[in-house]
Amino acid sequence: MPADITLRLLSAAAQAYMISGDGPVADSGQGDQAPCTGCIGWTVAPWGVQSGTFGQNAAFVGSIDEGVVVAVRGTMPPGPGHDPLQVIIDWAGDAVALLAGAAGHPPGFPGKVHFGFYKAFMGVWAKLHQRVDDAVKAHPAQTIFVTGHSKGGAISPLMAWRLRLDYPDHKIVVRTFAPARIGDTDFAAAYGAAITDHIRFEYDDDIVPHMPLEPQLVDALGAPSLVGWLLSKSDLGYGAVGTLAYIRPDGTICGDSPGLEQDRVARLAAKLAAGQVDYIISCHGMSAPTDGYVRGAYAAREVGPGVGDDAPPV
Repeated sequence: MPADITLRLLSAAAQAYMISGDGPVADSGQGDQAPCTGCIGWTVAPWGVQSGTFGQNAAFVGSIDEGVVVAVRGTMPPGPGHDPLQVIIDWAGDAVALLAGAAGHPPGFPGKVHFGFYKAFMGVWAKLHQRVDDAVKAHPAQTIFVTGHSKGGAISPLMAWRLRLDYPDHKIVVRTFAPARIGDTDFAAAYGAAITDHIRFEYDDDIVPHMPLEPQLVDALGAPSLVGWLLSKSDLGYGAVGTLAYIRPDGTICGDSPGLEQDRVARLAAKLAAGQVDYIISCHGMSAPTDGYVRGAYAAREVGPGVGDDAPPV
C-alpha cells in the first residue's frame, strides 16, 4: 500500500464516484497502485450519502490509521450507467456561479461562495455530519482529511471550513484535484489563515480549475462583446484557495507564479480556438494510471518541501 497520503486521498476521491444511495460505498478497484480502493487502507469502510432531488450531490466518510477521511464526489459525467437527468441537474448546479450568501455572507462562512456549490454542500452535510461526528469521536488520531475531484474539489474547502469550526483541536489536511473555484477573495483569505495544509492539484490544460471563467481567459478567447460580458459576470471576484501544485504534461510539478498563470491561459485559449476540446476534456480525468492527475500524485510523492521548481510541500 502506498504510504503517501496524496495518492491515497486521490484514490478516495475516485471512490467517491462509486456512491450510490445512502450506505456503504462500492470499491473502485483493487490492488496496490493508485487510483484504487485497495491502496487507501480503510480501517472503517466509507459510508456515503446523497442529496438533491436526483441524488446529484454526494460525499462519504471513512477512517484510516492516520485519521478520518471525508471525500466529496465530483460532477457526474455523462455516459452509460449514469442517470441522464441526474447528470443534467448536476451540471446545472455547477453553472449557478454567482457569489452569494445571506446578508452578503452564507451562514457559517466568511466572504461569499459559489451559490450552486454552497447548496450542494449544505445538502450532503445535513445527512453526513452525524456520521462524521461519530467517526471523529471514535478515532484516536487528531487528523481529518478532506478530498475531492472537480466539483468535489470545489466543495472540499467548504467541508474543511465547517470541520475546522466543529473540531478546532483537530488538524485538517486537504488535497483537491481539478477543483473549480469556490469563493471570493475574502473567503480565500480567511480560509488560508484557518486551513494551512491544503494542496490543490491542477493539470496541464484542464479548464475546470479556471471555472467560473477567469477574466484573463475570457479576454484571451476574444469572445464577442456581449458573450464576453456575460462570461465575465460569472467571475465577480473569485479567489484561489490552497497552495497550487501545477502538474505539467510530463507529470512533473511546479508551484504558482504570475508567468505560469499567463502561460496557462494563453495555451488553453489557443487550444480552444483550435477546437482541441477532446484534449482539454482528457486533461480532467483521474481514473486511470496514465491520467495526468494520477501521474502528478506519484510525482508529488518524490517531491519534498523546498525541492524542485518551486514545488509546494506535498
